[in-house]
Amino acid sequence: MTAHPRPTRWIRYTLLLVLAVALVAAGAVGGALTQRKEPKKFTEVSGDTCHTVLSGVSLSVLDRLVPKSHYVGGWQKVSRKKGEYSAVCGIKADDERALRVTVEQVNASRSLDGPKPWQGKGKKIPGFPKSWAARGAVAATQPCTTAKDEDENTSLHVKVESFTKKGDDTRKDLVRILTTASEDAHAVACDTPLEDGSA
Repeated sequence: MTAHPRPTRWIRYTLLLVLAVALVAAGAVGGALTQRKEPKKFTEVSGDTCHTVLSGVSLSVLDRLVPKSHYVGGWQKVSRKKGEYSAVCGIKADDERALRVTVEQVNASRSLDGPKPWQGKGKKIPGFPKSWAARGAVAATQPCTTAKDEDENTSLHVKVESFTKKGDDTRKDLVRILTTASEDAHAVACDTPLEDGSA
């Protein structure tokens, strides 16, 4: 008479197989979660972000201003219309706003917009007679083009905002970006005749 495996033995085999599959799946999920929990610096996760507006900005400055994240998204819009140059750059970290840089060529008679109420009172930035540095934002204006008719003179208005980091160290980094963006924009919009276009 041939002996047949007991039913309990098959149940045991099945349970062991299910357990093994579950452990493999748990290991894969656990590894994915561990990887997800390790955000990286801006320069480690970003691509070509705002290549025009931030072209001269130190990457170490961006690493300090943009929070560590798993994903960085950036966009820019540049208008090269003669006498009305403008450039905007926005950076997001894990879909949260992190940094924005705005450059605008305007009539010289236009005043620089001041800080928002929640940014507090602004302090003047050395090297920029018309400027302010407040909580999480800095802005400045400088002469751009000079025309025969003074009413047609233009200035550059530059503003840099941090949406995630504040404090004195952040303010210093924002001023660094402001200075670089002002110099780059001045070279493009003020020192060189522009041909209408966008990028």
